[in-house]
Amino acid sequence: MSRYNTLLVALDLTQDSAQVLSGASKLVTTSSHLHLVHVAEHPVTALGSGTGRNHRHGELQVRQELFPRLQAYADGMVLPPDHLHILFGDAPQEITYLAGKLGADVIVTGSHGEKGLKRLLGTTATDILHQAACDVLIVRIHEPAQGTT
Repeated sequence: MSRYNTLLVALDLTQDSAQVLSGASKLVTTSSHLHLVHVAEHPVTALGSGTGRNHRHGELQVRQELFPRLQAYADGMVLPPDHLHILFGDAPQEITYLAGKLGADVIVTGSHGEKGLKRLLGTTATDILHQAACDVLIVRIHEPAQGTT
């Protein structure tokens, strides 16, 4: 397997994110540059408009709410704050854009396996796979056994 220097790990900030990060950790070396990203939907303002000062204020509010949650996944890792990314918009598009901007060698994301390509990988994972200019590792999310959490 090739060595990955810059890894971009896409997290949805649910309990599944720990499994995605665990999969990514298998690729990390001491010389790796690890980046974590979460893509949120654009906040909706009280006026229903997503433009102007209210839009920027809404994004700042959401970013301030989500950043500690993303940072919690980096707990125990030495990641500079500029390696934690909160973006807004279409997840596959934003993730692949950031991967290009960072010069990422691999994007790591998660997916629940079901039936069919989109269901097998998930819509977001499938779109990332098709849009990315770099390798993509899709970590299979395993559901907890019934009766456990």
